[in-house]
Amino acid sequence: MILPDRIGHVVIKVRNLERSKRFFTEVLGLQLMMELPQLKIAFFASNGRDHHEIACAEVGDDADRQHAKQIGLQHIAFRLNDEEHLRAAYKELKEKNVPIDFTVDHGVTKSVYFRDPDGLRFEVYCDNPPDYVARMSANGYAGMDKLDFAMNERGLAEAMGGLLE
Repeated sequence: MILPDRIGHVVIKVRNLERSKRFFTEVLGLQLMMELPQLKIAFFASNGRDHHEIACAEVGDDADRQHAKQIGLQHIAFRLNDEEHLRAAYKELKEKNVPIDFTVDHGVTKSVYFRDPDGLRFEVYCDNPPDYVARMSANGYAGMDKLDFAMNERGLAEAMGGLLE
């Protein structure tokens, strides 16, 4: 039996590497760790802790877009320190005109889902404090409410039809 320590990294296909490099460094604040121009691939990490956590491999502008009935990756999530950081991330996404898919208080986490320039779904989230999680669980909370600081965005219930897109 294989016993992984954790997920080490994810490699995604993108249409335009330069555009994705700007998105991952300027919007998500990831550090460009290395680039292999001859292979059209770039490697990024948060806080420079690892050689990379995510890599982008360019496949060209004519690449097909993912669609709802296709198997594959649904989204990639980045954990933030706390709700203050989540609120700041939401504000940053809005200021940079990043398309927000929906927001949700899952009970255990609060999350903002959004799209990168290629339409791939990402999430930034923060864990809720244990007492908050216990209170929500005791009340039978199903994790469907919009975030109170993003009430103009779609919530999970509104987005359910497009979750697999």
